Amino acid sequence: MLQFIKFSMVGILNTVITIISYNILTFTGINYILSNTIAYILGMINSYFWNKTWVFSSKDKDINLVIKFIIVNFITLVLNNYILHVFVSNFKFNKAISQIPAIICGMVVNFILNKIWTFKDKGGK
Repeated sequence: MLQFIKFSMVGILNTVITIISYNILTFTGINYILSNTIAYILGMINSYFWNKTWVFSSKDKDINLVIKFIIVNFITLVLNNYILHVFVSNFKFNKAISQIPAIICGMVVNFILNKIWTFKDKGGK
């Protein structure tokens, strides 16, 4: 449970980074999916550092860890963009509001995949 709380704290910071970046980018006229992708990548960089060092306490310097983390986050980004698109295009929700359910779903999937695959046996037990 403590691990999930730490993960959630990192997630809050990532969310703040992502939301601020997303809103700045969409405000400047950049497509909302592209804005979300760029903002997500900024949050992902922050996420990697804090999840590796603090949440899952991994000392592993193996490139496979980085590759797994990128794969998990690519899956999460695709899911996040899909949910964002559905809420904006199908349900006609506001672009900023639509990011909330996308982030929530992505956070759950991201935690599960990172725990059982990326950081498995590296403090993520």
